[in-house]
Amino acid sequence: MVLVRPILSLFAFFLCTTDLHAQIGCDVVQFKSLTAISKKDSIADKDFAVAVKLVKELERDKCTDYTGKKNGQDYVIATLTSLFGEICLRKNDQSAVQAYINYMKRNDGSADEQIALSFERIFQKQPQYVLSEIGYDEKLLNQLEWGFVNNHSENPHLTTKNYMEVFFKVNPKIKSIYPVHKKQIDYLLHIIYLELKR
Repeated sequence: MVLVRPILSLFAFFLCTTDLHAQIGCDVVQFKSLTAISKKDSIADKDFAVAVKLVKELERDKCTDYTGKKNGQDYVIATLTSLFGEICLRKNDQSAVQAYINYMKRNDGSADEQIALSFERIFQKQPQYVLSEIGYDEKLLNQLEWGFVNNHSENPHLTTKNYMEVFFKVNPKIKSIYPVHKKQIDYLLHIIYLELKR
């Protein structure tokens, strides 16, 4: 019994220093750099390469949130996913689609809802690249479905009767690529219907 207290104290100290170390490992400068890149009207290849490198470093350090303090309270300024999603949207080319899909695969199983929300917005801009890149990967198609339903639930109120109309309205490029990607698009529409039917 005499040894229990010192061991518990040592364990508590270890936990505190581990948490402190994890917070120190999240470099605010890296998040500020990503934020600056995410606000550019157009993103050069060099800047995009820097962003991808920073994202991987922050992932490695398990830094998912860019936090600040206001009135002595911690708050989330932005998430790593939202920043990278915005950067990929502004880059708006095949390299951005590939980088975002790679990010999704590295974070497979994550509970971060922003992953699917950003993915669907990228899909709107580059459906051809997205569908060519993911093939018939049901996990990624399911992410697209979830992103679509949640991004457009009030656009207007999404139902089993109007979902196809809304889908083609927000994705006008789909009609021209439908013959090539019929299997993927039909699957996507089917699972959107099933989600709305619940």
